Amino acid sequence: MFKKKTPLVLPPGKFRMGGAHFKDDTAFIATAVNDVKRLADYCGLTTASSLLDWGCGVGRLAVGVREHFGHIRDYHGVDVQPELISWADKNLAGPGFRFTYVDVSNERYNPDGSPERTVASDPGSVDVFYAYSVFSHMNDVDTPAYLKLIEQALSPGGRAMVTCFVEEDVAGWEENPAGYGPLDWQGRLHCTRFAREHFENHVNAARLAVDRFEYGQETDGQSLYVLRKR
Repeated sequence: MFKKKTPLVLPPGKFRMGGAHFKDDTAFIATAVNDVKRLADYCGLTTASSLLDWGCGVGRLAVGVREHFGHIRDYHGVDVQPELISWADKNLAGPGFRFTYVDVSNERYNPDGSPERTVASDPGSVDVFYAYSVFSHMNDVDTPAYLKLIEQALSPGGRAMVTCFVEEDVAGWEENPAGYGPLDWQGRLHCTRFAREHFENHVNAARLAVDRFEYGQETDGQSLYVLRKR
């Protein structure tokens, strides 16, 4: 079991996904702890919870769980990038903390992966589902399919906290929209933007409901959703 006094090993800067502000050690830890606190406030995360960190990278959220709670019943980090999962498994795994590599397709991060979709969890097993800056790099075919998998994964009272780019009065889905946001989007799925109504139609079709919406306050201007089963 992890203890807060255990020396903390942080990943090299080149492995840290999510923007330039995650390169700084202090910000890396602070943003992770802040997200854990929000998961507690918005989604009911406790030490007794099962937490699935989908698109976990090198385990930033796991660092936050360790720093804030010490441990929880089950933290499960999942990602399509083997080098990131390898680092996290070597440096952060332990009782209550596990990591899984899934070789599924994403045009940006794993273009040669399998077309078979999975969130690597049993149905009804996840109390809290976390997907930070994942739907912001996903096409409009995978998005509704994965929302349905999230609904299946959630426990009856479970919640999912996800981020994505959504706006009013734009096309339903766009890849790398010119002149939008703070960056010069380059390469496949660097930024995928949804019309808010379009994304929420996908949410409803997946038999999910919106519990909370916060516009434009996340990385690079993404918005935050908290979702639950309907």
